[in-house]
Amino acid sequence: MGKKDIIIIVAVLAALGFSLYRKYMKKNQGKGSSGSGTQSGSSFSSSSKDDDYEPYSKK
Repeated sequence: MGKKDIIIIVAVLAALGFSLYRKYMKKNQGKGSSGSGTQSGSSFSSSSKDDDYEPYSKK
């Protein structure tokens, strides 16, 4: 492999990556800002339920 081959391979990989990036951005652009696909916060409920559960009470 010569220097020319390595430069061509890197250029092709960069073009492919940029193409996939544009495709991904177009796909997410239609969802709007509220449906970005990520959720911030905990996966557990922040509201505490009063169910009298005490895990170490040995009932």
